Amino acid sequence: MSMNYKQLLQHANERLFIIAEAGVNHNGDVNTALRLVDAAVEAGCDAIKFQTWITEKVYSVSRSVKPEYQARTTDASESEFAIIKKLELSFSNFGTLKKYCEERGILFFSTPDEIESANFLASLGVSLMKTGSQDVTNLPFLRQISALGVPVIFSTGACTMTELAEGVEAISESTKEVFLLHCVSSYPAPIDQMNLSVIPTLKAAFGLPVGLSDHTTGAFVACAALPLGARIFEKHITLDKNMAGPDHQASLDPSEMREYCSTLRGVYRGIGTGIKQIMPCELDARNAFRRFVVAGNDIKAGSVLSVGDLEFKKVVDGIPPKYLDMLLGRKVRCDIKADTPIEWQMISND
Repeated sequence: MSMNYKQLLQHANERLFIIAEAGVNHNGDVNTALRLVDAAVEAGCDAIKFQTWITEKVYSVSRSVKPEYQARTTDASESEFAIIKKLELSFSNFGTLKKYCEERGILFFSTPDEIESANFLASLGVSLMKTGSQDVTNLPFLRQISALGVPVIFSTGACTMTELAEGVEAISESTKEVFLLHCVSSYPAPIDQMNLSVIPTLKAAFGLPVGLSDHTTGAFVACAALPLGARIFEKHITLDKNMAGPDHQASLDPSEMREYCSTLRGVYRGIGTGIKQIMPCELDARNAFRRFVVAGNDIKAGSVLSVGDLEFKKVVDGIPPKYLDMLLGRKVRCDIKADTPIEWQMISND
């Protein structure tokens, strides 16, 4: 499956674009990665995203400090380098994954962590790449990604507005086909720190589509992002939250991902256009429940109508109450029985 920038935008606006973030939840095993593809397809996701890197080009063997979420979910005696090395897939594995995604009808793409991986992904003919939040300030790398001419999803976590502006300028140097994802880089992200109101801020500041990289639990934060303009959503997927590895606990299992997609798309159908109008489902109620002017008592021909002569009741048709002032003080042309709907031909023009 392939999709250009305009097609992706159209798809997102019509029915949302939901990305299953496989990340490293394959635990370095391509067969597990293939099963994640199946899970994403069956859940109703539009795309599945992986991460592509050469460990030695990204991580220093000497780095001893692990991020808090890794420290919480991995063996304390194992270095970050060792953890990441075990999770690394080969370039040939990604070729296999892309081909399988095409067979299953889901868009494949990945986040390259260094330029060799980015060049490889471009050589595969990917429709899309993503830059991670860790590279917002890596301006030389962003310019290299931009030069590849592939549409980019740009993650915006853990940065200032100034840093983000510099990053957007760099990624837009050679390509204008950029999507932003509002992101809070915590796993899971606390709901009270999601700052969803920044979504329209980013859209106004950069004139780019803005979605949500959702690291919260559940779907309701993503649902709240819909009326703010988010149409692209990314959510981590795992086969089993109890698997060993750094990201599984902060991910959705297949049944949860299916519910996530269903919930988001259901809420999106309720967002509407913002144009106030009578909806087709309301026509029966409108016709059945609206009130019209009726005679409150028997009215003789030649009588001058007063407030006491008229009432507002639910009848099939007639004069709406908003025209009451046009009726008061005018004579009637004929006798009118109580409870009869008033019609304009009953009223004198005098």
